[in-house]
Order: sequence, then C-alpha cells, then structure tokens
Amino acid sequence: MCGIAGILTAPGRAVPDGTIDAITDVLGHRGPDARGVFCDRQAGLHLGHRRLSIVDLSPAGAQPMSSSSGRHVIVLNGEIYNHRELRADLERDGQIGWLGTSDTEVLLELCERHGVEVALQRAQGMFAFALWCRDSGELVLARDRFGEKPLFVAETPDGLVFGSELKSILAYPGFSDDADDDAIDLFLQLSYIPEPLTPFRRVRKLPAGCFARLKPGDRTMVPQPYWQAGRAALEARAKAVGSGVRQEDIIAQLSRRLQYVVERQMVADVPVGAFLSGGIDSTLVVALMQRSSPRPVQTFTIGFKDEAYDEAPFARAVAKHLGTAHTEVILDWREALDLVESLPDIYSEPFADSSQLPTYLVSRVARQSVTVCLSGDAGDEIFGGYNRHLFATQYERARAFIPSPFRRSLGHALVGLAQPRRQRLLQWLKASAGKSGGTRLLGEKLEKLGSALHSSSDLALYASLVRRDGGLVPGEGLLRGLESVHDTFAGHDLSLAEIMMLLDTLTYLPGDILTKVDRAAMAV
Repeated sequence: MCGIAGILTAPGRAVPDGTIDAITDVLGHRGPDARGVFCDRQAGLHLGHRRLSIVDLSPAGAQPMSSSSGRHVIVLNGEIYNHRELRADLERDGQIGWLGTSDTEVLLELCERHGVEVALQRAQGMFAFALWCRDSGELVLARDRFGEKPLFVAETPDGLVFGSELKSILAYPGFSDDADDDAIDLFLQLSYIPEPLTPFRRVRKLPAGCFARLKPGDRTMVPQPYWQAGRAALEARAKAVGSGVRQEDIIAQLSRRLQYVVERQMVADVPVGAFLSGGIDSTLVVALMQRSSPRPVQTFTIGFKDEAYDEAPFARAVAKHLGTAHTEVILDWREALDLVESLPDIYSEPFADSSQLPTYLVSRVARQSVTVCLSGDAGDEIFGGYNRHLFATQYERARAFIPSPFRRSLGHALVGLAQPRRQRLLQWLKASAGKSGGTRLLGEKLEKLGSALHSSSDLALYASLVRRDGGLVPGEGLLRGLESVHDTFAGHDLSLAEIMMLLDTLTYLPGDILTKVDRAAMAV
C-alpha cells in the first residue's frame, strides 16, 4: 500500500545530504499521494515514507508518524484490518488523544502502550513497518505473518539500509555487493529467490512472521519469529481433530469466518474491487464480497486471444451469475511481449513466474477504476488446490505397493525418455494416444514424474515437483533450504499432501505468489 525506507548508522556518523530522500523517492510508484522523512542525525536514524492513502485520507494519516507522547516514530507499509477493534480496546484501557482515524496511528499507540511483541500478536493485516523508540534508541523492523508486504535490509560500511524494494538499496550512494551464488542457483531451480535470500550477499529479506531489534551501529540483522505458520496449522489441526466437532459444523464455521475477513478487508476510504479469473479461489472471494455489498462489486479480468491461455469466458460467466460490474480486456501475445522489457524494473530482482505478465496487466486495468483489489491468492496453499497436492494423495497410496528399487528405476527411465533426443518417440506416443500439438509439454511432465518417482524422501519428492530446471535429482541447496523449513513442523503425523501444503505456504507463497502480486499491483 505504501513504500518505506530507512538508514541506521552509528551515532553521529554523517550520511550524505539527500540520501534518505533518494532511497525514499525511488519508491514513488508505491506511494504517489504523499511523502515524508524523519531524521535523528545524532542517533544515526533516518526514515522515509511514500504514501498510498487507503484509510484516513487526511493529513492526520501522514507518515512518518509520531506517537501521542512523542516517544515513538513509525513508518508503515500495508494495512491493519482489525484497527477499529484495537482502537476500541485502547480506549477502554485509557484515554488517547487521537489525531485521526488511520490504522497506522492505532498500531503506533498499540506498540507504545503494550510493546512491539504484544502488538504483533494482536495486529491482523498485511504490513511491514519500522518503529523507532527515542528513549531506548532502538529500531524495530517487522513483517506480517505470511509475507504479503516486503522488507529488504542491507549491510553497508555505514550501517544498515532498508526498504520495501531492492530499488532503495541500489539507490544508496556507493552501494556495491557481490552476487549471491546460492540465491542465483535457487532462482534457476524455482524461478524465484526464496527468503531470506536476495541476489546480493549482504542484502537479506526480513522473513515473514518475524521482527528484528536493531541498535545504531549494528551491522547485521537477527530475525526473531513472533508467529509460525507451521505451528499455527498444527495447533489448529490438533484442536479440530480432538474436539469431536462434526464436519458440517467446521464447514459452517469456515464459511462465517471467510465472510467476516472478506468484509473486513473491504473497509477503506477509497474504491475497492477484485481480480476475477473464474477459478474457485477468486470466485469465492467475489461471491463473499457481493453478498455483503449494497452495489455491484467491480471485478477485473485479463483475457487472451489464444484460447489455451484465456480464462476470460469463465470469469465472464461468474461475473454475470454474481451480478458484478465487470471489466474485461482481451490482449494478444504481442501486447504482453511489449511488457517484458519493463519487468526487471518492476521486480528489481530475478523473477520468472510467467503469470507476472497478466497480473501486472490486470492491475493496470483495475487501477483506472479502483485503488484496492482483493484476490484469491493463498487459497490453493491452504485448501490443497495444486495438482501436486492431489498427486501426493495418490502417490502416498500407491508407493506402499511399489518396491522402491522398481519405482526409482522407472523414474530414471522416464527422465531419460523426456530428453530432447527422444522427441520422435514422444511424437509417436502422442499420435498413438490421439493427441495433437507439440511434445515439449509432454516431455516436461514425463521428466517431472520421473524425478518424483526417483525421489528418496518426501522433501526430495516435493523439490522434484516444484523445481523448473528439469533433471533427475534436485540441487543440494534446494534440499537444504527445504529441510530448514521442514524442521519447523517436523515430528508430527502429517500426510504427504499436508506436508506439501505447509511447504508451499512457507516457501512458494511468500517467495513467488505474494511477491508477484505486490510488485505488480504497486507498479501501476
């Protein structure tokens, strides 16, 4: 929703004039409505903010924002969805001289009254923020539970520099760093760079669900988790399994909760719409929005002239059924290709998910009518909607009856069959099956299936299904990274599909899906 940036040096260390302005204004596309900076040069602290106004459009919502006591200063990117409830709680605890109605002010006063860790447990939303405490001389950086809003932190000779995008780091005078070979290797396997890595060795992403306490002069960031998706999922699962509650009651409770959170995310002082693809996730979100809206919800879809990639007819049918105010734009491949050259500037780091193109294009169309759009992202991770989740269930049943040596040999053979030199055989197989078209996609599917069958562990199986570089065995770096994530919820009786859903939630969701949507939506 906004862009934040900052510098933390040793006390009294000089920072060139205009530096905080430079690393803030490079984020102007994230916050075109206003800008502000705060500097405490004696303490070595500089904060910058670019504002996209969503809640409380008045100057009372401007940032950087000081608390009512003047002891704390905050810059926030994002939105706190339960800010009204938190405001009421704070008022019951004691009088506060509110300046306005913004969610930023509520979060700031919550941090001042109860401390950052309590505030992080109670705040619900998508956010990344920096909070400066003048009394203790401490800067706290924090990021939301799932990693919807980004935060990059760089080590420099002067101290630490941070920003909502790598653009801020690159704009810092004299910044220079070596490429992180491990990050590039993972990018070539996954098509994105997983957190906390970046393309640079001395730049890191603050992981989702974490905060970090920093002092002037610190040269490194030590993230601390305040919430863990794996632990939360396991606790909720154990509670549901042991409660004896009927499945029908669980479904009814889920329906009520979904309606509640969708309505809460529609609260804004600017127009709100939704992306609609015609898939289950976005259709559900739009249906819940329309149920609670007194007027037609504005929905947006990008279609393509190539029917193989066109979801517009499905979205059109859903929009007609729900009665939304639907906008549809049909593009051909040339228009999408024209956008490719601008992608490095939009993402400012290696990112190769091809759906970034329609995501940016639909964001650009929607921005002409609304400021905020809801989407169905994360539905597949939470509800098991990816093909690999379905495959995992079938595979887990079958592998008990297939001897491991035979399974691995079959996998090796399938990967060999998928090699380019076997194209004639693949063409014959497609023709025999009555299929037309090229063989590349068939080869990719055979290679992925072969790698999965050849896998020696659940993690290797997952890696074989998510990697994009092909081959028989996943890279060691990818497996090590997955092992560290898996350790956060290992030791529990989970099905293979549940393990994959958690791994997707902890890796693919923040690294790919949420990155794609944030950069695309903030670039328009």
